[in-house]
Amino acid sequence: MRLFISIDVPKEFHRYCQQLQDQFPDIRKTNEFHLTLQFLGDDIEDAEPIIETLKTIKFEQFELEMGDALPFPNPFQPRGIWIECKKTDALEKLANDIREALEPLGFIPDKPFKAHITLGRFRKPPHKKPEKIEGEQHKFTVNHFNLMESMLSPIGPKYKRIIKINY
Repeated sequence: MRLFISIDVPKEFHRYCQQLQDQFPDIRKTNEFHLTLQFLGDDIEDAEPIIETLKTIKFEQFELEMGDALPFPNPFQPRGIWIECKKTDALEKLANDIREALEPLGFIPDKPFKAHITLGRFRKPPHKKPEKIEGEQHKFTVNHFNLMESMLSPIGPKYKRIIKINY
């Protein structure tokens, strides 16, 4: 299984995400918006130890603020477009608590946590350098996170929730 841990973007913000996507015609768009807290891997055979570990994580609900849309990993060689999310102590704590809890199971992050919501990826390098688009202020309450399975296909990934962990 290909697994990751994420925060859902509420449906009422999907239209805003789609409006930002429309500013970047060269991307292969996603319709399933989420903030990835940690990618776990492509070849996980047993999710049960992960599920049991995630159930032990305690957190308070908090506000998440979406920011600007910009190319990643950098504007000179972009692979996609994402919405930056404002770092907050609560978001950082949740991400760190998840990472620390899963480390004994062998899940060591290969990169630092960067709060973002992916809007889409480029199929091939864009003809012109994509510019940052200043986002409107949008906030939503985070009161759960998910363990998700990602199934890759030629038209893009499909996601299935394995478990929802409430605050």
